[in-house]
Amino acid sequence: MKYKDGVYTEIVKITKGERIRLLPSIEIVHAMRRIDQISQLLTKKEITITAIFDGKHMEGSKHYSGNAFDMRKWKYSPEDLTELIKSIKIELGYKYDVIVHESHIHIEYDPK
Repeated sequence: MKYKDGVYTEIVKITKGERIRLLPSIEIVHAMRRIDQISQLLTKKEITITAIFDGKHMEGSKHYSGNAFDMRKWKYSPEDLTELIKSIKIELGYKYDVIVHESHIHIEYDPK
């Protein structure tokens, strides 16, 4: 697994004078690792994380709580991308949303 230069893998938030360290949720860390394994198995390519806490996202985005990440998609052929997305959705199951955007793949933990 690789990270794009500048990706925030953790942040420190100051609330009422108290420092709170925010890390990606255990569910997101698990998803990143598992997706990387799937990608390497299917395509021989490591995934590249392009955003966790950083970047511009819609209000209420799960990125801000550490429950979402984005990954690069341009490194995959259309055929590989189709197979990868299908495998990710099967492996992660209903508690995760996998959304393919024009420029990236968004994965979020959403157990509802």
